[in-house]
Amino acid sequence: MGGVLALKTPAGRRYHDLWTGEEMAKEPAVDGEPVIEVGRFRFRAAAFAWAGQRIATAVAAGADLVIIDEVGPLELRGAGLAAALDALPPGLARVLLVRTGLEDAAAARFAVGPVAFDPPRD
Repeated sequence: MGGVLALKTPAGRRYHDLWTGEEMAKEPAVDGEPVIEVGRFRFRAAAFAWAGQRIATAVAAGADLVIIDEVGPLELRGAGLAAALDALPPGLARVLLVRTGLEDAAAARFAVGPVAFDPPRD
């Protein structure tokens, strides 16, 4: 199993790599570092690149399931983890954590095969 979880910690938001256990801070951004703004949040662009690479590494190493937390408006706009989602092999099992209200859009854009959301949550 591979993929990334988006964690909220006292030190800020982080990505956690399920394949290796490594983590990468999504925030706070260092002065002058490229950021991706999502509403009131400013995330490190490097964290999204790192998370995408971690997903690709797990798939290349033979992960038979990928979990991606989270798929939201950023990915639906083609940014964030969209490239990593688009690169997943069609037959690979996946669990996508999706924001409430975006289930249909995320399923149409990123799901391959049947999708179930039970129960929908934020």
